[in-house]
Amino acid sequence: MRTPLLSAALLAACACRAGEWHVSPKGDDANPGTRRQPFATLSRARDAIRVARQAGDASAWTVRVAEGVYPLSAPLVFEPADSGLPGAPVSFIGEGAGTRVIGGRPVTGWQAQPDGTWQAAIPRAADGTPAYFETLYVNGRRATRARHPDRGFLLPQAVGQTLLTNRTTRTEYALASLTARGQDLGLLAGTPQQDWRFAQVVVHHNWDTTRRMILGFDADTGRLHTQGGRWKPWNPWRTNSLYYVENVRAAFDAPGEWLYDGNAGLLRYRPLPGERLSRAEIFAPVPGLQTLVQLNGVPAEGRFVRHLAFRDLAFHYSDSPRRADQLERASLPPEVLGDLNRPGPTQFEPMQAAARTEAAIMADGAHDVTFSACEIAHTGEYGLWFRAGCVSNRIERCLFTDLGAGGIRIGDPGGKGASISSNAVVETLNSFSTAFNTVDNCIITRGGRFHASATAVWVGHSGDNRITHCEIRDHFYTGISVGWVWGYKGSVAQRNTVAFNRISKIGQGALGDMGGVYTLGTSFGTRVCNNVIFDVDSYTYGGWGLYPDEGSEGIVFENNLVHDTKDSSFHQHYGRDNVVRNNILCYSRECQIAISRVEPHRSAIIERNLIYWERGPAFSPTRYKNTDKARVDWVSNLWWCADGPVTFNGRSFAEWQADGRDAGGLVADPQFRDAAARDFRLRPASPAFRLGFIPFDPDQAGVYGDRAWRRRALTD
Repeated sequence: MRTPLLSAALLAACACRAGEWHVSPKGDDANPGTRRQPFATLSRARDAIRVARQAGDASAWTVRVAEGVYPLSAPLVFEPADSGLPGAPVSFIGEGAGTRVIGGRPVTGWQAQPDGTWQAAIPRAADGTPAYFETLYVNGRRATRARHPDRGFLLPQAVGQTLLTNRTTRTEYALASLTARGQDLGLLAGTPQQDWRFAQVVVHHNWDTTRRMILGFDADTGRLHTQGGRWKPWNPWRTNSLYYVENVRAAFDAPGEWLYDGNAGLLRYRPLPGERLSRAEIFAPVPGLQTLVQLNGVPAEGRFVRHLAFRDLAFHYSDSPRRADQLERASLPPEVLGDLNRPGPTQFEPMQAAARTEAAIMADGAHDVTFSACEIAHTGEYGLWFRAGCVSNRIERCLFTDLGAGGIRIGDPGGKGASISSNAVVETLNSFSTAFNTVDNCIITRGGRFHASATAVWVGHSGDNRITHCEIRDHFYTGISVGWVWGYKGSVAQRNTVAFNRISKIGQGALGDMGGVYTLGTSFGTRVCNNVIFDVDSYTYGGWGLYPDEGSEGIVFENNLVHDTKDSSFHQHYGRDNVVRNNILCYSRECQIAISRVEPHRSAIIERNLIYWERGPAFSPTRYKNTDKARVDWVSNLWWCADGPVTFNGRSFAEWQADGRDAGGLVADPQFRDAAARDFRLRPASPAFRLGFIPFDPDQAGVYGDRAWRRRALTD
C-alpha cells in the first residue's frame, strides 16, 4: 500500500532546506525529511516532491539517500506527477558506495547438517504461503541451482512432440519429450514423482532457450516428459539441441549449489570451500518482484515522466519466475492448467533475444531521464528497459552485472504505435515512439544467467539512439542487437550509432545464430564503427563478429577490429547496400567473409579492409557457397593467409580479379606489429597504406574515465 502523501501543511512546516529531502535506513516516514530527521523510504520523498509540485513549487528537488539498504516489497513507481521541470530536475542521489535499493530479503534460520550442507525453512510470502523463487544469492554471488550436468550440457538421443487439443477452446497445446543418450540421466532414476514438482528442463536450440516444468521421467526408456506450447516450426527441438535439468535432489551434489526443496519446505545449500555459516549473507528475491523501479508515463494520453535523475544508487535482486503466458494458458485444459496456476517452475517458451522478459527498471513514457554511476545487478531478467514512448534518456557510467537476461533494452518489440508498411521507412514520431536515447561508458557483464538467449544491449523499434564506449563481456547470445523487422519492410530503427564498444566472450558455445553486433531490417544512417569484437564462439552455426541479418540495409560498418571468431568476421545473411569499409578482420576460424544469399540488387560494398587468417580459404566452399556470386562491390581489400595460399572458392586472387572483383586489391602481408599477440597496429612499411587504409586506434574502444573504472571493466 502506498504511504499517504505529505499534506501541504506539513510540507510548508518542514524544516528542511528548500529543494532538498533526506532519506536514511534509520529514518522514519513520519519525520520532516531533513538531514537530522530523514525519511525512511524513497517513496516518501517522492510523495513529498509531488505535493510540492502540486503546490506550484518549481525548484530543482534533490533527494539525498544515505548509505544503507532500502528493501522493496513492490516496485517504486514514478508517474507524470512526479516529474521535474526543464532546468529543474528531480534527482535521487546516493551518498555512499553501499546505497542499495533491493528486491530481496535475507534468508535466516540456516542450520548446518551432518553432511556439510546448510538448510533453512523456505521463507513465507506476503500471503503466508511458502515463497517461490528460482534464484538464491550467497555472499553477493548468484548460487548455482542444483543441476545436471554440473557444467555444460547433454544431447538427446531423440525428441518428440505430441499435439493435443483443448476441447473447450479448440486450441492446441503440446506434450514434449527428450530421450537421454545412454545413462546421461541415470542419476535421476529413482527420483520420486513428487520431486519433479519443482524441477525444470532447459533446452537450448539454435538461438532460443525453452524452460519447462517436468511432468515425469521414465528411467526404463530414459525419457523426460514436459508440457508447453507448440514448437516453432522453424526452430524446434532437435537431437543436436543442448539441455540440462535443474532443481532435482539427485543433482544437488556440487559445492556452491542450492536446492528449492518445495515438498519438504526447505532450502538446501552446499557451501563453497571457505564459506562459513556465521558470516554468510544469503538473499532470496521477493516473489513476483521482477521490477524494482517503474516509470509509468502514459504515452496513449501524451503524459510522460520527465526530468528525473538517479545517481550513485545500486539496484539489486529481482525475480524471474513466471507461469505460462496468456496465449499458452488459453490453450491448456484444466487438468494441465491446474499445475500452472500453482507457484512453481517457470514456463518460458522460446523468443529470440528473450523478448518476453521484463527488467529490474522499467520505463514507459519517459523523457529526459538519466541513470548515472548506478549499479544494476543480481537481476532475474533484464537490467533496464526504455520501452514505449521513451525519448532523450541517458544511461551513463553504469554497471550492469550478474543479469538473469541482458543488460539494456530500448524500444518495444511489439512496435506499439508504429505503422510499418512494405519498403517504407517510418519517420513520423508519435507518442509511443522511443528514440534519441544514449547508453555511454557502461559495463555490461555476466548476462544470460537465467535466460541465456538474451542480448547485452537490444535496440528494437527505435531510432536515433547511441550505444557508445561500453564494455560488453560474458554473454551467451549477441552483444548488441539493432532492429526488429525481418526483411525489406519498413522500420523505425534508423540512424542508430554503435561505436567504440569493446565486445568479447560472446556465445561461449551455448547458442547459435549470433554475433558481436547484429542488425535486422532497413536501417538507413545506422553506423557500426570503431568497435573491438573478439572471442565469439557459437554452438552449431554462427559465431560472427559483424552480423547484418535479414533485410539489413543502408548500414555502414567502418573502423572495426574483429578477431578470433568461430565463423566469419563479417557475415551478411541478406541485405542491400551495406558498406563494409576500413575494418581489420582477423583470425576467424571457419572462413573470413560470408554472404549467404544472392539477390538481384547490390548486397554490399566491401572496401579497404585488412583480412588476415591462418588456414583455409577466404570463403567457405560449403556453408556460404554464394559469397563470390553475390552482387558485391569488392574494392581495394588486402588479403593474407599466414599458413597457406589465398584462395576464393578454389580460385586464385588473379582469377578472381579477372572476373572484375576487388579492383585495386592486394594479396600481401599487412605487417601488423605482432598479430600472434593480437597487436594489430601497422608497421610503417605496411602495404595497407597503398590501398588507402586509414589507421584507427582500437584502444579507444571501451569505457573511459578514472583508472578504477577502466580496471573494473576488465575484471568484473
